[in-house]
Amino acid sequence: MGKKKTRALPVITAFLLSVLFLGAGCAVGNQELVKELQEEAATLRTEKETLQTQISALETEVANLRQGQEITRIPKDGWEQYFPEGAESTLKGESTARVRELLGEPPFLIRSIAVNQEFSREIWIFTPFDQDPTGLYLFFKGGRLDSAILNEFNGLPGSDLLNSPGFWTQ
Repeated sequence: MGKKKTRALPVITAFLLSVLFLGAGCAVGNQELVKELQEEAATLRTEKETLQTQISALETEVANLRQGQEITRIPKDGWEQYFPEGAESTLKGESTARVRELLGEPPFLIRSIAVNQEFSREIWIFTPFDQDPTGLYLFFKGGRLDSAILNEFNGLPGSDLLNSPGFWTQ
């Protein structure tokens, strides 16, 4: 039995050493993998922070763009300066974007959009006074203010705004 133990001992020793070397090799490989994963996690954290900063900036920008875009029946303060009594509007020829910037979003809008912008028509109506049924009517042709009038406003039904052939067809 002594010889059997002697032969088994080198085999067992070789086996144990193989397991130790393999385990050590796996540990080194695992350490490299752990290091790579930690670097990737750090990169992802940085990207997340960058994206969160971008999201915050975009949310702020959206809030700023929406500010002043609320629909109100009264145009923005100072609107009277653009519509002198008995004279043509000083905004004549201005784009819808510029007029929107100066007066705000209209509460009433009639729009006829054409493929060719030149034939598009819009009518904006504001009701600028609290206790007065006066309406501020803005007529746009081809995206530009064509004319404006202050006149009685009792609502859209029966207003004959759609029956103005000179506006809609020219």
